[in-house]
Amino acid sequence: MLLILMGLFVTGLFVRLRLSEIDTISGQSGVGVHQAMPLDENFYDTAFQFNYQKYDLSATQVVAGIIPHHLLAADLIAEFFHNLSNKNYDAIVLIGPNHYNTGSKKIITSANNWQTPYGILINNEYLFNALSYQPEVGVDEDVMSYEHSIASEVSFIKKIFPNTTILPLILKSSTIASEADFLADKIYQLSKQKNILVLASVDFSHYQTSAVAQEHDQASLDAIIGKQFDLVYELDIDSPPTIYTLLKYSELSGSSFQILNNSNSALLAGDENIATTTSYVTGYFLKF
Repeated sequence: MLLILMGLFVTGLFVRLRLSEIDTISGQSGVGVHQAMPLDENFYDTAFQFNYQKYDLSATQVVAGIIPHHLLAADLIAEFFHNLSNKNYDAIVLIGPNHYNTGSKKIITSANNWQTPYGILINNEYLFNALSYQPEVGVDEDVMSYEHSIASEVSFIKKIFPNTTILPLILKSSTIASEADFLADKIYQLSKQKNILVLASVDFSHYQTSAVAQEHDQASLDAIIGKQFDLVYELDIDSPPTIYTLLKYSELSGSSFQILNNSNSALLAGDENIATTTSYVTGYFLKF
């Protein structure tokens, strides 16, 4: 219950506060630092203390995954990363929605590093250089500094993968399928040079009862598992372009989706009478 209350409080902060930035890191002149939210080690440590489903991934290659960014589901995010603790990646490409649809480009990235309670999560310069010079991609640190689909995930990443690097990408809701295709193909080509994990930071059904949310989530899961690209933009999820990009990357990499968990805010709060919920899906794209 404490974690739930903390999650609600932190989620509210995202609506009201602009994430602060630190000027520079010693030894990386000109590179700024965005701040994780919350910047509270106890919050994440508490999330990792919950019981979690153990998924044996030792014999498989995990190339991508889906996680929520609503911090009411912090324990589900921790569960996802718990099961990856024996993996190593050169970099994590973290894709999420541009919730405010701001900035001049539909696809936005950042050159900055991220301050987390576990230390600095470093931006991957190689991936940044490869993508940021594409005409379809813009660099906008101000927009990125507000975006909780990224800021809520970076501390989980740094805790489990202390030596990895990151490339964040946020997509406007107006990003069309052909633009998502471009992005997925570009990331796939880069994955041939680097051992990367591609993560979609996406919440699912919104503003429904628990029962309706579960129905909508099943439709979303059917489309994801079946790689039904023509249905993705009709799903009840907060970023169809992000899921489309991830599915296209999965198709290119020859991986298939395995669900880990599916829940919603009413179920997590223990009150199925809550009228408007947010739902969550976690899972892995595996290549055997």
